[in-house]
Amino acid sequence: MQLAVRGNGSIFQKMTGGLSSLLFMGAAITGQAGEVEISAPVDEPNTGDWCDTLKSIGTLYKDKSNPWIQEVKVFGRAHYQWGYSDVSNFNDDYSGNGDEIRRLRAGLSVKFLNHFKAVGRVNLEEGGFRNHEGFSYGGFDELYLQYEAGDVAGFEDVSIGYGRYKIAFGGEEHQSSKKIKTVERSNLNNIFAPSRATGALIKAKRGGLDLAFGVFSSRSSDQDFADWTSGHVYFASVTHALGEDQSIRADVIFNDSTQGDDEILGYDWAASLTYDAEIGDVDLMVNATFGDMGDENVYGIVIMPSTFLIEDRLEAVFRYQWAHSSGDMIRPNSRNLRNVAGHETPGRGIAGGDDNHTFYAGLNYFLCDHNAKVMVGAEYETLDGDRVDLEATTLWAAFRMYF
Repeated sequence: MQLAVRGNGSIFQKMTGGLSSLLFMGAAITGQAGEVEISAPVDEPNTGDWCDTLKSIGTLYKDKSNPWIQEVKVFGRAHYQWGYSDVSNFNDDYSGNGDEIRRLRAGLSVKFLNHFKAVGRVNLEEGGFRNHEGFSYGGFDELYLQYEAGDVAGFEDVSIGYGRYKIAFGGEEHQSSKKIKTVERSNLNNIFAPSRATGALIKAKRGGLDLAFGVFSSRSSDQDFADWTSGHVYFASVTHALGEDQSIRADVIFNDSTQGDDEILGYDWAASLTYDAEIGDVDLMVNATFGDMGDENVYGIVIMPSTFLIEDRLEAVFRYQWAHSSGDMIRPNSRNLRNVAGHETPGRGIAGGDDNHTFYAGLNYFLCDHNAKVMVGAEYETLDGDRVDLEATTLWAAFRMYF
């Protein structure tokens, strides 16, 4: 695979220059701060030297007694995957396979002045399905500044931030791609997952509730901050623990912009309810979502149980998803079905439908917890509508790593 750095040189130079300056500052402060602690998280099991290194290598500096800079960390993730799809759509039968670098990201976080945290993470993947041109700077995945206020007015762990965020709406989207249990999230999730959004996000805890509220611009930007020249998107989330091993989470998102000015949602409003539980040796996630798309509605449910066949090593995962719309609003995931359709015959596409069932069964083998794992899976899918009569099977294989 050929590796080449391309893209916006000035932004890339500013980013690397800023990182160099920050590391130089941290080194200077380290020299004045006395004893410095650089260590791996103590709650992680010792699974081998390379694994411990993978988990701790990103912590460049840590000293809680330093009044200026308390921690400097670098982090990244590399996700590679391959898929084979066999498709039948009316009288059109075809199959194909392809691979891609699904995610390639690098970031930096700095805790400073005892209450502030700055986080920036950039996308570096280039190419896409069956395309390995190398890597380049592809804009910020997230970029925000957060103030951790502590306890305020009866609320605990209050934080206030502003920047470019991933909005965690829905059960699957709430789980980072570093730790998702299926190679791809469900179609239902992808319909409602917002694009990266610019705005303010407040988090707090009170009386056993985890609370989040955000206000974002309805405008989008591929690389950094969006402007506020249009409408607003309002997001609220409440998580309540139902005992030691159960929780329920409600998410609501609302868009007050006109259809032409809405660039991060694609719908008027949506609500999601998620139940998470540990039942014996089984982890269970159940998520129901309803969304108002303007003239049409989309709703459905995702049920995902998982269990370890070999403790901390081999995990079995099953997912069932049903999604329904009142007007052919549901499409299969672009990875892998739509990519195969377009690459096998240029111009071939898969129309939207109104009734979608998917069944996923997979195995995850943990080389080093979620920091390094191999994933395989098989997914069967049907999609019915006025212009589609789809039946497809996809086989998945993936390697996921982060530090």
